[in-house]
Amino acid sequence: EIAARLGVDKSTVTDYVKPLTKKGIVIEEPIESTGQGRRPVGLTYRETGDYFIGVNLGVRTSQIGMTTLTGEVVEEVDFVTPPDSRTALSMAREAVQKIMSDRKEGRCRVIGVCVPGVTDAERRKLVYAPNLKWHDLDMSKEFDFGPDVHVVVENDATAAAMYEARVKIKDTGDGLLSNFILVRSGTGIGVGLVIGSEVYRGTGVSRGLAGEFGHMTIIAGGKTCVCGNRGCWEKYASAASAASLYLGDRPLRPNETLPRFIEIVSKAENGEIRAQRTLEKIGDYLGIGIANVIMGVGIPRVIISGRLVHGWSYIEKPLREAISRSIVGRIDGWSVEAGEPEGAALGGALEVAVEEFLAREVLS
Repeated sequence: EIAARLGVDKSTVTDYVKPLTKKGIVIEEPIESTGQGRRPVGLTYRETGDYFIGVNLGVRTSQIGMTTLTGEVVEEVDFVTPPDSRTALSMAREAVQKIMSDRKEGRCRVIGVCVPGVTDAERRKLVYAPNLKWHDLDMSKEFDFGPDVHVVVENDATAAAMYEARVKIKDTGDGLLSNFILVRSGTGIGVGLVIGSEVYRGTGVSRGLAGEFGHMTIIAGGKTCVCGNRGCWEKYASAASAASLYLGDRPLRPNETLPRFIEIVSKAENGEIRAQRTLEKIGDYLGIGIANVIMGVGIPRVIISGRLVHGWSYIEKPLREAISRSIVGRIDGWSVEAGEPEGAALGGALEVAVEEFLAREVLS
């Protein structure tokens, strides 16, 4: 059943399960069967009390949570992300320390840290987060809680792709998720690539850079981006771009604040034409970029996650129309669907931590 759900050979499942059963992480339990042939074997995680912590450092808000191998999030803390990296990391570390202090049983095995930017090849450092203006931060030192606690850092869109893959396989048993593109849109746009059931992170010096499509140019000489380029995709198709599109790039009036994306969605749902047109523009720009990514990567299945999903009913149609105008639209088999608007943030960080633990146990 696992092989069928994941779309892999049974021998592959066996190869991965054996080291885990040998170490007592996974338990084999015969289960009842009404069919013929060998009695099926059920697999379950052994309750050890060990746990995993996820830290999602977002541009607007950050979340810290804890889970066990059963997958249930049993503790969660969130706070508004300070612009200063020292303050933000201090708050995150304090939250992690509290979780570890409150947990009276087991031990923390891995801390997964998700960041909105480029990571290094060893998955230990944040190299650059343009929307936060953070540079060269060694997360393995920032979250050092001793030699028995491993720290792994991951790009937030890549982590969201890992989370979405697990959720959709669990909910639908869809083994076709061995290849897909995850487009995560919030303050910026990040892209996660899953190829052959594995998250693709790039190779060599570019490892950790794969997926930064939010900073590809879609309008020559367009709006200035925080990365220093002009006309970047995320300046036109992110949730944060909705405010400038809604205002028409006019300056703010006295005592006026930029409308939040969810407020624009609410206005659209209440019948305001300007808000509806704003979301439709975002859908068009999003579709243009997605068509480019599909053509560049060669993977036709796309999942959208992040705050943009809240406006999906207005975004979906122009998005599909924009893709249909491209070469991709002339080819059968492409698909775009909405994923999680919020859950993939902390869920992605926890997914990173658990996957790292299991991978290290299988390979050790």
